[in-house]
Amino acid sequence: MPKALILIADGSEEIEFVTPYDILTRAGFEVKSAGIQLKNEVYAHMTRNIRIVSDYPTLSSVPSQPIHEYFDILILPGGGPGAKAFCTSDPVLELIRNFRKEDKWVAAICAGTTALVASVGRFGGEKVKVTSHPSVAEEVKDAGWEYSEDRVVVNRNIITSRGPGTAMLFALTIVDVMCGKEKRDEVAEPMVVAETL
Repeated sequence: MPKALILIADGSEEIEFVTPYDILTRAGFEVKSAGIQLKNEVYAHMTRNIRIVSDYPTLSSVPSQPIHEYFDILILPGGGPGAKAFCTSDPVLELIRNFRKEDKWVAAICAGTTALVASVGRFGGEKVKVTSHPSVAEEVKDAGWEYSEDRVVVNRNIITSRGPGTAMLFALTIVDVMCGKEKRDEVAEPMVVAETL
């Protein structure tokens, strides 16, 4: 099964981190998380004051190096302060570039899309159709990206989504594109997922 790395920072959005971690684990993915610029290396202090322990406190502490060769998808949750930490981290921006150069999946939700934009601004790369939280839509558009207000957008090897309310659809879409509709349905059915997300 695929291997997923989810980044986490102080100020990341709880739902957008936990939901993909949970859904992908249910789907049989190997899922790990890595902290980015954490003030307390034991946990990330999330937007709603929940504290979450990452599997690895930093990218450099991930044992499978180089990361982009081991993992099949990189996932960037939103939350304004967390996304800003991603955008100001050269290792994160380089990691996004490396995943894209290897034609591996990059998934971003909410303000997490701004890290994808920042990576292309720093290292170059193709700009594709994406979505994001409405609060950062103009920033994405101003950077020259084609913008959609769809709840989830899949374009090439990029998956983007809008916010906490779309986190379930975002995570199930990752399962769908990487493992197929049958696996998505296998995960969704026992969870009693609504037909319209």
